[in-house]
Amino acid sequence: MRSRRPGKTMVLFGLLLGGFSACSSVLVSTPISKKAEGWAVTLGQVKQGPDEYVGDITTVVAGPNENLIWTLLTVKNQGSEAQMFSYENCMLEAGEVSRRPLVVDRNEPEIKTAADRVEGFNPGQERTRELVYSFPEKLRPARMKCETVVFPIPAPR
Repeated sequence: MRSRRPGKTMVLFGLLLGGFSACSSVLVSTPISKKAEGWAVTLGQVKQGPDEYVGDITTVVAGPNENLIWTLLTVKNQGSEAQMFSYENCMLEAGEVSRRPLVVDRNEPEIKTAADRVEGFNPGQERTRELVYSFPEKLRPARMKCETVVFPIPAPR
């Protein structure tokens, strides 16, 4: 005797996934890597939404007419000496609009935890951080600029 529940479960699962995917849209899914001044920096992902960040200490919600833009940034010190990296200098831009990250997250799977906005890196050390920005909902980010490293965010085709 076969149950019909697996079919209903699959339909329900599909509807749930469809609902979750409506909460965010991916703007960049293919990693982009650049090197400059002793750093290797990779922009791994850019997505719009969800519009709420709930961390262990803080909660950030998009303001009126704003969206949260989530980026995944991997930074590696390729120099022979320790260096400091400032995530504050990673600006999300479009036209005249330029925004600093609201949140720098440690990107740990268990819990959202804020990271320092400026971190020291030993030679060869690498870290991945999630940077969350507030951005006007009517604009699409055109680039992310970390000091001299510029990552284009292509327009949809």
